[in-house]
Amino acid sequence: MSPTADRRVALLTILIGVTILAAGCVAVPTADDSAAVLEDRIADAEPPNEIDATLEVREEVDGETTTTTDDIQFRADGVSRIETADGLLIVTDGDQRWHHDRETERVQRFDVDPGTKPFLEGLYDQQAAYVERYDIDEIEETTFEGHEVYRVVFDPPPAETINRSVSVLVGETEYVVPLERTDGVDDQAVETVEVWYDDEQFFPIKHRVEGAGVELETTYRDVTFEPGFVADRFDVDAPMEDGSDENAEDVVEVVFPELSQHETVAGVDEAVPFSVAEPPVETLPDALALDAATSYEFPDEERTQASLSYRANGETVIVKTSDGPRTVAVGGDDVQIGDGAGTIADTPQGAELEWACDDDLYYSVFVSDGVGDDRALALEIAEAIGCDPTANR
Repeated sequence: MSPTADRRVALLTILIGVTILAAGCVAVPTADDSAAVLEDRIADAEPPNEIDATLEVREEVDGETTTTTDDIQFRADGVSRIETADGLLIVTDGDQRWHHDRETERVQRFDVDPGTKPFLEGLYDQQAAYVERYDIDEIEETTFEGHEVYRVVFDPPPAETINRSVSVLVGETEYVVPLERTDGVDDQAVETVEVWYDDEQFFPIKHRVEGAGVELETTYRDVTFEPGFVADRFDVDAPMEDGSDENAEDVVEVVFPELSQHETVAGVDEAVPFSVAEPPVETLPDALALDAATSYEFPDEERTQASLSYRANGETVIVKTSDGPRTVAVGGDDVQIGDGAGTIADTPQGAELEWACDDDLYYSVFVSDGVGDDRALALEIAEAIGCDPTANR
């Protein structure tokens, strides 16, 4: 797990781009029978065997907007190919996934969890879940990107919150692992869920979710259903083009960590073979409360890690304990923490402090930049822990 993995908590991108609606579109009355028929069609829809499109993802958080555009090709059996604008090629055969950075020629290979659903199946399951859990507030027939579509506005319950995900940094490449949906009301509560469905495949060509300070959109442009892909387009034995597969002996095998969520600090403490460092209550800002207690197993590193995350109002403090050094370190200025030596660095997100002790335990504290003097608070928490993880028990 990267030093920024827990703090770079991102909202799961499930939204939609700005649409140009055709003139003369007709609003359909949302009578119970009309909504019921549409709900049945959405719930019963089956994904296409193949889809070729350009996927545009736009995320706006607190006024800051980021947009990415990828060329995607998916098959219903889980085989896929993604080419990103920044030069990353990702090919999956259902059992393995290859990542090729064309700029650095770095190649990584991952085993796909046998229980992982094909992307298209998961996407259609999500739509079925919408009609099961939400009421339809509005239906409109219109066009988008040359497709006849139904624009459907769902009415989420007040307690619904936007899905979250946590980034995992492997080498220099970041991957996003979805977490379970939270059920409590917080500052990321869903206010609007809006989907544009193709009227033949009922594929969600556009998808928009909006909450307090957050707007997320996905738009599939230039969509072609059943394009008839050439089989070797998805070969993972040699997915790298222009002869770069000759470097196959340099492929890096990557194993994702096993992640477990716990309800309490005591729960994560029992799950790992060492005592978990806990920040003293008096050092934490009053609003912050324990949001996540997580244990990680890194099979390829023979390392275990525990992470305690405290969050409120968009601010974060994370304390980690590990029985081995992390593969990616922040570095920075040298500091002495009790009997341990470490470093502290200022990052765009906040202060990151890491130190190691003679008991072969490794610690880190992250404080987001909105929590007062983040550097001073990181040092205060670290010094209170020192090289004794049970100091604040």
